[in-house]
Amino acid sequence: MVAVRALQCRVAKLERAGRPRPSPFVIWYGSFDNFVTAAIWPGIRSGALDEGEMYDMIEALRDWEENGTWNVQRKR
Repeated sequence: MVAVRALQCRVAKLERAGRPRPSPFVIWYGSFDNFVTAAIWPGIRSGALDEGEMYDMIEALRDWEENGTWNVQRKR
């Protein structure tokens, strides 16, 4: 019976490791759209951020968030 429990623990650990981790945007703001609403739009409205450049930045960050680039570990 001990071997079965040990196997269940190992399987559970492997399943947790295989799950995709949430992006930093989801961790900090709940979703990418909340990030844009809370962090980007106020800066654009106040003039602190350039509207044209921020559209390109938002698009790049959204791609980064959707394809999981943030989760790739760099080899050193």
